[in-house]
Amino acid sequence: MSESSESLNEVNNMYTDFLSKLPDAATYEKLSQEKISNTEQEFYSLFNVEFPKDYIELLHFTNGLSFDGQSICGVYDEKFLADHPRKKSMDILRFNSSFRDLTDITDYIMLGKSGIDYIVYNIGEKKFQILSNGTMECFGTFDSFLDLLYAFFEVERQ
Repeated sequence: MSESSESLNEVNNMYTDFLSKLPDAATYEKLSQEKISNTEQEFYSLFNVEFPKDYIELLHFTNGLSFDGQSICGVYDEKFLADHPRKKSMDILRFNSSFRDLTDITDYIMLGKSGIDYIVYNIGEKKFQILSNGTMECFGTFDSFLDLLYAFFEVERQ
């Protein structure tokens, strides 16, 4: 097995392990590579910034997450929204457009939220963060999205 294959398998195992600790209802059907690529291109054309690779990895396993009032953005088309209308605001394109329109803050890619927190990728620092949704105070900084997910969803690692 090549080094890149081993690395990919390790990432796959890490996401599989994390997602296995959440209820099945927290996850959604994974996206096709074509849908992920198209959304990446659309996001870049709208905001002139690329998705963090760790977020893209999650989309290969689940199209967003939602559990216990905490949500991670997905890519939601009209068909999905017909079945899940409350997810409209958590579409990655809509959420970032709305946030930037309302705040003029462009330092972050908005990746999710809870009632009190934003989950972001800090573009300048190239780090994942949990921020207060009022003051934007940082409550945690992480090198990987997976580390942030464990902290945000309060899931224990083995």
